Amino acid sequence: MFGASFGIISQALEIYRKSLDIHNRNVVNANNPDYVQEDPVIESFAPVGINFQNVRRDQNIYYVNLRNSKLSLVRYLEERSGVLSNVEGIFQELFKGTGINDYTNRFYKAYLDLMKDPTNEGAKNELYNSAKSLADFLRNKSSDIDSLDNSIDFNLRDTVSKINELNRKLFNINREITVMYAQNYARGKDYKNLLDTRDKYLRELSELININVQQDEIGRVKVTTSKGFALVDFQDNYWQLEYTGGRLYWKSKSGSDVDITNVVESGKVKALLDARADLARFKNELNSIAVQLISEVKLPRKNSGTWYLVKNVSDPTQSLSTYGIDGNLSFYDNSTTPPTLLATIPSYGTQSLNSLASAINSNATLTSAGFSATVVTNPDGSYTLRIDNSNTNYSVTDTGGNIYESSPVFTGTNASDITPVSTLRSDIDDTDFSLTDTFSGFANTWWETSKSRVSDFISDISTTQADTKDKLRIESALLESLDRKLKEMQSVSIDKEFMEIMKVKRTYEAVAKIVTTIDELLQTTLNM
Repeated sequence: MFGASFGIISQALEIYRKSLDIHNRNVVNANNPDYVQEDPVIESFAPVGINFQNVRRDQNIYYVNLRNSKLSLVRYLEERSGVLSNVEGIFQELFKGTGINDYTNRFYKAYLDLMKDPTNEGAKNELYNSAKSLADFLRNKSSDIDSLDNSIDFNLRDTVSKINELNRKLFNINREITVMYAQNYARGKDYKNLLDTRDKYLRELSELININVQQDEIGRVKVTTSKGFALVDFQDNYWQLEYTGGRLYWKSKSGSDVDITNVVESGKVKALLDARADLARFKNELNSIAVQLISEVKLPRKNSGTWYLVKNVSDPTQSLSTYGIDGNLSFYDNSTTPPTLLATIPSYGTQSLNSLASAINSNATLTSAGFSATVVTNPDGSYTLRIDNSNTNYSVTDTGGNIYESSPVFTGTNASDITPVSTLRSDIDDTDFSLTDTFSGFANTWWETSKSRVSDFISDISTTQADTKDKLRIESALLESLDRKLKEMQSVSIDKEFMEIMKVKRTYEAVAKIVTTIDELLQTTLNM
């Protein structure tokens, strides 16, 4: 009789001790965000004693998925907003009113001041210096954007590496759960440390990429992206991602790579991908400012030996009248008095840019006098006509007011290499006074175009950042609400745990007293 009683009591003490351990573990981890409260499930088998049936984990996987999804979105917005803040820092006018606007306005004001007073040495110096400053600014900012883009590119590789490592860890956790479940099934299936670690990895993974999670009956998880690309299955496999050439690929087990760049919805990796797209767009807008300066802005000249069609066209095969360009183009030899008319191309608006160039180059009189014509492709994709003659005795006159002796102010292909032409200082000294009023009108048109492009550029940066910050504020509040709800469901209540500990402790002490009483009875019996 005493042997059976001791067995039952010993089992009860072991069960209550384990219950105390579980409640104590709850208290110790009360502030651990990845810890889920657990409760021992004890069943009575009277009159033969009690049994430790299970360890119930108070987790709501639906709310965990909901929280992780919102966390992924918030991390996306935080990361993207951070990159946009760096862009705002590059272009200081968004904060201090200095930068691209001032440099652009300074240049055009200097240009117009020179057209008002072309003999003023101060105006000449200011135009040269402002052109150099504007070009330097555009090159530097282009370089800054490239440096930021390179940094994001490196960050993307690191982030994808972390995603792959977390996939591998979750796969290993699934395998360990399978083993631990078999080993602990008879002892209440207690492998909580694995489940808490699993939840930690899932939370970390959701910060990097948007995921969906399914959980089986023993706690293993299947993880996919929100668009269904598998990352981890319940037991047998996990998948890798690869970032190369600016694109994100999902590597299938068959060996094929699937481009998922445009189907990733949130997380840090999505933020970095979108940030690179933002930078590419900003770089294009910055380039558009530079190429307009290179393609359009010209100085009126007296002895340049080059004549340009000042109004650019988009298609060199279309008749020039399509663009409102027409007139009579006359070529003169000024070495005689009066000047000798060499040739005239009447109503050139009926011709295309290509055919006009051909007409000049095929005219024997003009070619023998040293004239040649070239259709120039501008960096902005437009076209213009350039007529050259190195002999200063020759000139070109256009009754339509479209072709003038002039020279560009800037050279290059875009913002990365824009620079004032090497001869700009001497070109300014060669300004044709008779054309200053005409070119003042051109300059005002160029300035309006530049201001519009600068305004669009700044607006794009500021509105993208403002929109991202507004969304971040809203989604952060929703995440905080979900976190509170989740904590209510599965976090530890210190008051409740202390009450449970006191109850179990008293029960343990009461059972322990039975052991003392049985021992006394046994001693009394033996003494008898």
